[in-house]
Amino acid sequence: MSVLRVAGAQLPNAVGDLSGNRERALDAMRWAETVGADVLLLPELALTGYPLEDLTHRLDFVEAAKGALQALAAEAGAVTTIVGTIDTVPPRKSWDTRPREIANAAALLCDGEIRGIYHKVLLPTYGVFDEARNFAPGTEPGAVWRIGATLAGVCVCEDIWSSDGPPEAQASAGAQVLLVLNASLFYRAKPERRLALAGSVAQRNGLPLVYVNCVGGQGELVFDGGSLVLDRTGEPRFRVDQFEPTRFCVDVEVATPRPVSSSARTVHARIGPERSALPAPPSPPQLDELEQVWRALVMGTRDFARRAGRDAAVLGLSGGIDAAVTAAIAADALGPERVLGVAMPTARSPARDLTDARRLAERLGIGFEVVAMDPIMSALGGALAPLLEGRPAGEVRHDLLARMRGATLLATSEALGQLALASGNKTELSIGSATLHGDMAGDFAPVKDCPKTLLYRLARHRNARDAAIPEEILSKPPSALLDEGANRPPYDVLDPIVERYVEDGKGFEEIVCAGLDPAVVRGVLQLIDDAEPQRRLIPPGVKVSDRAFGKDLRMPISNAWRPFSAEEARLVPRGEPDPP
Repeated sequence: MSVLRVAGAQLPNAVGDLSGNRERALDAMRWAETVGADVLLLPELALTGYPLEDLTHRLDFVEAAKGALQALAAEAGAVTTIVGTIDTVPPRKSWDTRPREIANAAALLCDGEIRGIYHKVLLPTYGVFDEARNFAPGTEPGAVWRIGATLAGVCVCEDIWSSDGPPEAQASAGAQVLLVLNASLFYRAKPERRLALAGSVAQRNGLPLVYVNCVGGQGELVFDGGSLVLDRTGEPRFRVDQFEPTRFCVDVEVATPRPVSSSARTVHARIGPERSALPAPPSPPQLDELEQVWRALVMGTRDFARRAGRDAAVLGLSGGIDAAVTAAIAADALGPERVLGVAMPTARSPARDLTDARRLAERLGIGFEVVAMDPIMSALGGALAPLLEGRPAGEVRHDLLARMRGATLLATSEALGQLALASGNKTELSIGSATLHGDMAGDFAPVKDCPKTLLYRLARHRNARDAAIPEEILSKPPSALLDEGANRPPYDVLDPIVERYVEDGKGFEEIVCAGLDPAVVRGVLQLIDDAEPQRRLIPPGVKVSDRAFGKDLRMPISNAWRPFSAEEARLVPRGEPDPP
C-alpha cells in the first residue's frame, strides 16, 4: 500500500465572484503546501460559482473565467490543485453556429501551469438542474492522471451518480483513487443519501474516494458541505462539517497500481518518500435532520440578504407560527439587532395576537413596531366604495387587509433599505391560501418550502436553545383552521396529501390507497392544481425538500389535466389566510 496525502477545502459558493473565488482558492493552495499535501481538491465550479445558468452564454464572463484560471495556475506550486471551472471546446456539430461550447471542467494545476483539464461527462437535467442547456458533455470518461506515484480518476458531481459512469471507466484504466469535485445542494435526507451513493461507488470499484463539496446559499439553493473521505470498502474514514467553510487533510491508502492505460497523463511526476498513513482526524458530530434544516434556512436567508446588498430585514409579526419561525431564522441569520418586526393589527384583531408578537420580539431581541391598519383600510375603503358597490364586504375586506399589510411591509423595507421577508409556508402555497401580495409580499420567503407541521417541529427545535418562541404561539390553533368557511382538513392530514402529490408525484388513487378520505384528497388536489398561476408570482425561498416550488416544479400555468374527473371534484371553499 502507498499513501496519497489529500487536502480538501469546502469553499464558499459565490456565483460570478471570479476575483474573490480565485483568492479563496489561492489561500487554500498556500495552506495545502504547509501541510505537505500531494493534492488539493476544491469544489465543482469553485472558480466561477454554481449554478452558472445562462452566464455560460456571456462570452465576456467566459473569457474572464479563463483569465482567472490562468492567473491561479501561475501561482500553483508543487502541490497538485484540482479546481472546478469552465472550459471552452469547439462546436461538435456542423450545424452549430456558436463559436464555441462550454464545458463544466476540473483543471489540474501544478508548478505554475495547467497540466490537464477534465470535462464533466454526465450533465443532470432533472429537478433544479439544467446543465445540458449550458454545458457540453465531456468525451473522455476514462481519463486518469498521474500524481506522483498514484493514478487518480477525477470526476465531477453527477459523474458518480450512474452505475456505469466515469468511475467505472477510470477504474478500468488503472485509477487507484477517485477524486470527486461537487456542488451538491442540500435537502432533507440528502446527506445520508450522498453518503450511501459515494460508498456504493467506492465499494463497487474497490477504490478509496474523496468527495469535496461547496458551502453557502445561492438564490433558492443551499450547499451544505459535508465532504467525505471513504476507504475502498465504502466505509467513511472522515466526514467534514456541514454548513461551514472547512479545510481538511487526510492520508489515503491506495492500492498497488493496476495495469495502466496508455492514455494516463502526468500531472506531477515527482515521487515523494514512502510514508505510513497517519490516522484520519476525528469527524465532527453529525447534525440531526431538524438542525440541518434549521441551518440551511439560516444560511440561505443570510447569503441571499448579503448578496442582495442588504444587511437587515423587516417582516410582519402576526402572532402566528409562520411569522415566529421566520423571525427566528432572520435573527439567527442576520443578528437580532438587524431585524425589525412590524405588527399590523386592526380593531378586530385578537389582543392576544399583538401580545404574542410583542413577546416574541422581546425574546428574540429584535426591533418591534406597531402600525394600526384601521386608518389605512378606512381611507382605501372610502376611495374604492364606488367601484366595489354590491360586492360582499367581508370577501373584499379579507383580501384588501392582507394586501395592505403587504404594502405596508414593502413600503417599510424600501424606506429603511432592508430586505422584506415573506412568511408563507409550503402548505398554504400548495392550496392557494397564502394571499398574493399579502402574506407572500416580500423579497424572500425563508419558510416557503416548509410544510406547516414542519414549522412546529422547527420551532420546538429552536426553542431547545433558548425558548425564543413563546409557548402561547406554539399552542394556539392556526387562524386558517378557525375560519369555519375554509372547511380544510387539519394540517396533519393536509400535509401528507401535499407531500405525496407535490414532492412524490403520486396520483389520486395512490394517495387514497394510503388510507386518506377520497373526498378530502379530491378537494386538496383541486386546490393545488388551481393555485399554480398564483405560485408563479411568489418570491424565492430556501429549498429544503426533494421537490420545491420554483426551479424544481415547472408545471404549466394553465393546465386542464386533473387526476380525477370534474364530476368527482369537491371544491373546498377558501377562507381568510393568515395575516403577514
